[in-house]
Amino acid sequence: MNAYDFIRSAIIEGDYAPGQRLTEEALAAELHISRTPIREALKRLETEGLIVSLKRGVSVKTFSRESIRQIYD
Repeated sequence: MNAYDFIRSAIIEGDYAPGQRLTEEALAAELHISRTPIREALKRLETEGLIVSLKRGVSVKTFSRESIRQIYD
């Protein structure tokens, strides 16, 4: 499983909670890989709207009831 698939699955399954801060360093250590594939995965996940950028690191996006309702409508 590549970094993107791992992080995406962890977000969707709730292993990384909404609002949880994620850093390249911590993810690279957890997955035992370099930061480059982590950085690429985070860019892709941000484009998909699953994470939001912070000054240092990223945060798992928090969805409101209204935004979830709009997604399913």
